Amino acid sequence: MVLPQSEKSAYDVVVLGAGVLGLATADALSATGLRVAILARDLPEDVDSAAFASPWAGANWSSFGANEKERKRDTHTFEVFGRLAKTHPEIVTRRQFKYIWNKDKGYSSPWYKDVVFNFRRLERSEVPGPYSEGVSFESYTLNPHRYNALLASRLRERGVPIVRKRVSSLDEAFAHFGPVDLVVNATGLGAKSLLGVEDPAVFPDRGQTALVRAPNVDICFGVRDADMPAGKAVYIIPRPGSGGCVIVGGTNIKGEYSTLPNRDTAEQVLKAAFEICPELANGGKSWKDIDVVSHNVGLRPAREGGLRLEIEERTLGTDVLTPEGGKSKARRVAVLHCYGIGPAGYQANLGIAEEAKEIALRHLSTQRSRL
Repeated sequence: MVLPQSEKSAYDVVVLGAGVLGLATADALSATGLRVAILARDLPEDVDSAAFASPWAGANWSSFGANEKERKRDTHTFEVFGRLAKTHPEIVTRRQFKYIWNKDKGYSSPWYKDVVFNFRRLERSEVPGPYSEGVSFESYTLNPHRYNALLASRLRERGVPIVRKRVSSLDEAFAHFGPVDLVVNATGLGAKSLLGVEDPAVFPDRGQTALVRAPNVDICFGVRDADMPAGKAVYIIPRPGSGGCVIVGGTNIKGEYSTLPNRDTAEQVLKAAFEICPELANGGKSWKDIDVVSHNVGLRPAREGGLRLEIEERTLGTDVLTPEGGKSKARRVAVLHCYGIGPAGYQANLGIAEEAKEIALRHLSTQRSRL
């Protein structure tokens, strides 16, 4: 069914979700001149919400792209971060990284060694803590709150509405702003239960961190040891524009939904971080001297098989479980799924948004050519 022009929406695309992927994709689409609207349960300013992962990220650019497509996305994001670091250093900052280990699992010669700056092997005297080897390079760390606020500000300046609404079904997004033909599904972990998607491959990757005040720590550290226990991670990420705060972590626990910090984990995180960077204690003698601002938990929206980025054509009005089911004539629409990136959201977001934009433009062009 093709709707008459008088019944069409004022928008070309509705983006469902306002996490980092939803915002970045909406930004890329609206920059082309498309009329875009965003519908989301959680908004960019909800920096204390435990219901979505974007506020709780580290965040930095440290790629673990496993194939050419993932590496292309990450490289594009890295290049844009470089430009952003020059204009907004309070959001993105270039700094030194040190990755260390006893048993190398490939980080001595990663694929991105020619993408980052000044990649080199560390001398033994430069390797902190109980580790024996490592590398140094320069990359970027982000302030996720400021980054998402920048994207949201840019969108609102273009007239893109960002509306708070909880939807129970994918079909609802096609009708909220009037009938649209394309919805971007950037619901993250919500894709597991959202009616019309219900993706069983989606799962939470629980990360617990601490935000600490350590203005003298300017290096980003990461332990990349092949013998690291499953579910454990050790990293230190200075956060730009935060008054000298640093994120220390952490965990990667598959399938765990709890958003409350665990006391034992909090202690382990601080101890492991102090072991490789005593400067976190601001002159103190132990991990107990670290000035903790907050303990945090975020549920990274991961997916078996990785990111889902594809167009799915569907027919509205046929699912009796949805609010629109059976109430209107069936019509053909499309959804661009864009979710399941897990812990790589920030390092890949701009590359994913660029790819999503191209998919959307091809689809819309094809649809218009049929009219």
